[in-house]
Amino acid sequence: MHCFDLPEFNVVIAGGGSIGRALLEEVQLIPGFNQAIVLERNPDPSGNASSVLHLKMDAKDPDSIKDAAAQAARHVNRVHLLINTVGVLHDGKLRPEKSLKAISQDSLLNSFAINAAFLPLLAQAFSAMMRHDDPAILASLSARVGSIEDNHSGGWYSYRAAKAAQNMLLRTLAREWRLSHPKATVLALHPGTVESRLSEPFISANYRKRVLTPGECATSLIKVMASLNVSDSGSFHDWKGEVIPW
Repeated sequence: MHCFDLPEFNVVIAGGGSIGRALLEEVQLIPGFNQAIVLERNPDPSGNASSVLHLKMDAKDPDSIKDAAAQAARHVNRVHLLINTVGVLHDGKLRPEKSLKAISQDSLLNSFAINAAFLPLLAQAFSAMMRHDDPAILASLSARVGSIEDNHSGGWYSYRAAKAAQNMLLRTLAREWRLSHPKATVLALHPGTVESRLSEPFISANYRKRVLTPGECATSLIKVMASLNVSDSGSFHDWKGEVIPW
């Protein structure tokens, strides 16, 4: 049985951006959907409903992550799907580096804090709610540029390195949870290029790759997750379901 086949399943989505919101809409269409909890930096209380709860969380603050998990535990005692959509490629100070001379310690540390370190802290905070007899999935949005083997163009030092670090952390977590959480499938997912704040500055009129809407991305990711099971734990797939080399 898959967690999507359960008569009732609960979802936690970390991140309220374009993909996170689209995933929230998509999971509510699955017949067994029971409760969704969205963790985000600036939650909108007007989005709360009987089956959807938005909680405040700062991905760079370990105490905030723990507090969000404690609040979530007051509403659900089991989490069947935990999805990490938190990530940063650019902000007011951070831009992808095109060359070695553009690297700074601040940009590296900021990218690692959000794109790498947040994942194990999230898993740690929700570990108890993921340890049960029902099938479960922990999925984290990685990126193809985090693949060391697939790095053919260079650039984007901080983002590439942080996503590669996230992949190693996820792979290591999958090994541990095979023993402690035997019903949990741990997955790294590449969402593709999506119409979002993260990718918008890098999509031009002559961009040659397919650009997905958030809805298309969410639908594809749900299909990929539905096609995998515990034997696939610790693997890295793109939005089409194809395996990406580490």
